[in-house]
Amino acid sequence: MKKTLSSLSIVCALFSSTLLANNDYDLDSELSSVGFATIKKQFVVEPATIDTLSGTLAASGKFEISVDLKGIDTGISIRDTRLNDVFFESAKFPNVTASGNVNWSGLGQGSHKMLIPAEVTLFGNTKTINFPTVVLKTDEIVMVSSSAPVIISASDFGIPSDNLNKLAALVGGIKISDKVPLTLNLTFKK
Repeated sequence: MKKTLSSLSIVCALFSSTLLANNDYDLDSELSSVGFATIKKQFVVEPATIDTLSGTLAASGKFEISVDLKGIDTGISIRDTRLNDVFFESAKFPNVTASGNVNWSGLGQGSHKMLIPAEVTLFGNTKTINFPTVVLKTDEIVMVSSSAPVIISASDFGIPSDNLNKLAALVGGIKISDKVPLTLNLTFKK
């Protein structure tokens, strides 16, 4: 009888941990992207996206996201290469990471407007950024989209102004802003 109870306890523990693990979500990289736009000559806006993302969202609300900078897509391959090699130095700093914890308490299914703080690491430096978002939560999917762009400055993450100057020199000495508007669209699935 003791052996049966002990076996039953083990099976229940395994079943419970499997159920808890099934409450976690994985980032769907085909449906997720980060968008930004470079601004040159004060008025010329050049949009870009990155869809090489991976990550997880735990049932507890803890999230971790990694963005591979090699996935930058501006629609012009030489611009993608220059952004990677000259500006981001992605050979040394290949990924941008974001992590944090979403407060799920009291957050039911449906759409919710939320300000989500995340610890973002770029170019080896970490900074807390508050992302204004709309979160759509269902049993199987959590979608997170920007409700407004966040302005990111290269200097906030220690990217040297020399990198921007080198990039500008490669395109004929055109002035390029060190600030970009950034948006995100993330889809997590169980």
